[in-house]
Amino acid sequence: MEEGNCVFCPESTEAEPFIQARSERLPFSYLKCRGCGLVFLSPRPDDQEMLPYYAQEYYGQGDHKFHPGLEIFRSFFAWKRVRRAQAFFAGPGKALDIGCGQGTFLQLLKEEGWECRGTELTEESAERASRRGIPVSVGEFDPARFPPHSFDLISLWHVLEHLRDPRRTLASLPGLLKRGGVAAISTPNMDSLQAEVGKGKWFHLDPPRHLYLFSPRTLGRRMESLGFRLVALHHFSMEQNPYGWLQSLLNLAGLPENSLYGILKNSPDARPGSLSPLQKAKALLLAGALLPHSIYLSVLMALLHRGGTFEAYFQLGEV
Repeated sequence: MEEGNCVFCPESTEAEPFIQARSERLPFSYLKCRGCGLVFLSPRPDDQEMLPYYAQEYYGQGDHKFHPGLEIFRSFFAWKRVRRAQAFFAGPGKALDIGCGQGTFLQLLKEEGWECRGTELTEESAERASRRGIPVSVGEFDPARFPPHSFDLISLWHVLEHLRDPRRTLASLPGLLKRGGVAAISTPNMDSLQAEVGKGKWFHLDPPRHLYLFSPRTLGRRMESLGFRLVALHHFSMEQNPYGWLQSLLNLAGLPENSLYGILKNSPDARPGSLSPLQKAKALLLAGALLPHSIYLSVLMALLHRGGTFEAYFQLGEV
């Protein structure tokens, strides 16, 4: 284990306890920086200790993370992201998706005429996108691998919270984007009611994979300091927020941690082994009962600008 710190205020050690959580029976602590409000995991696993948390079961089997029926919805949500991103451009351009996963978003952009690149941490995780014909750079994100000022769009869809040094990644974006280019970032919202209610049982907390938790204000200030301006901010995500409420409420109800998520994933190894048939039935029945409430809460919190996740679009000024 190694000590975590606020990467936005590296010279400061002023932090206060924020959330206590457990993952696979291990305790984890999140601290909140008194300077900028960034929440970070400390202590945290080092690179080698983190590897088991990104084993194959995390990504699912084959080309898909979830069962085929759910992948239809994931493709639809990716298509909606494509539509939102394209709204900032008169026509196709060049896109880079950092942490591109199975490459669905880039494939859909490619079909719209975009020239696409992606990055992934390991060969195994990059293979899915590569099979779709997407060039993928493997390993820790390195901006030196890409020509300067060559992209119109750079996206990080629920990736920023996983990075060991998000400050470095964000600082590299102005050097990679063209003038007027757009950075699209979605991430869990640590200022949300979901986080407040769920606390250590919050689904989007996901220790120790999520090393940092952002709020729109914390991220917005950092992006403004890099020469970006906020052009759109969404607090509602049908893909993320209702399920975030649903799984968090199931966790609070005393069911095995994230058990429904394990049931839905396309990997038998990801399903909680301690879950009996009766517990599985209970999880599914309770999920059905809680789903309407989860959707209602997601809509209400979006109206109050306290969604469980947020999706922000930042445009770069003069370079």
